Amino acid sequence: MNIIQQTDILQSEIDQKRQEIWSDYYSMSIGEWISLYQQGEVEIYSEFQRLHHWSDHQKNTFIESILLGIPISSIFVCQRKDGIWDVVDGLQRLSTIYEFVGILKDKDGKHVPPLILQKTKYLPSLGGKIWKDEEHPEGSIKGFTPTQRLLMKRFKIDVNILLGNNDISTNYELFQRLNPR
Repeated sequence: MNIIQQTDILQSEIDQKRQEIWSDYYSMSIGEWISLYQQGEVEIYSEFQRLHHWSDHQKNTFIESILLGIPISSIFVCQRKDGIWDVVDGLQRLSTIYEFVGILKDKDGKHVPPLILQKTKYLPSLGGKIWKDEEHPEGSIKGFTPTQRLLMKRFKIDVNILLGNNDISTNYELFQRLNPR
């Protein structure tokens, strides 16, 4: 087989595989991510995903980054045939958000206690803060004000959506490529 034939074979393989998998990309607000989770339209616990293991310090620093407007890495999802998104990369980021706003459920469907923030380097007044103080919905010493909640809910996180022939092996392959060991 000559070089031209080998090049043609490689190009044929590339063309074929690129038609099997395609993607979409856009930005979504944290408010939209919260709504997707509450409606059961995003699945954060996949068979191959690592368990939630961020330390409290990492969670607090992440929330601080959002409040400071620091860009956050993209979330990668695979869209199933039923339209539900399976999170391939972004479990810790999304589960930290969901835990802070008080809607996170563990793998067994039990509610996880809401995250109570700790002091951070740049926002030491975060110490003891919660998403919403139900007794004082307009804000209190311990709860975010409505303005602070809106600021966070409007923060955008990019999403990369893998569409096409998605099965567990394809999703796992993407996970492995995004999280090499």
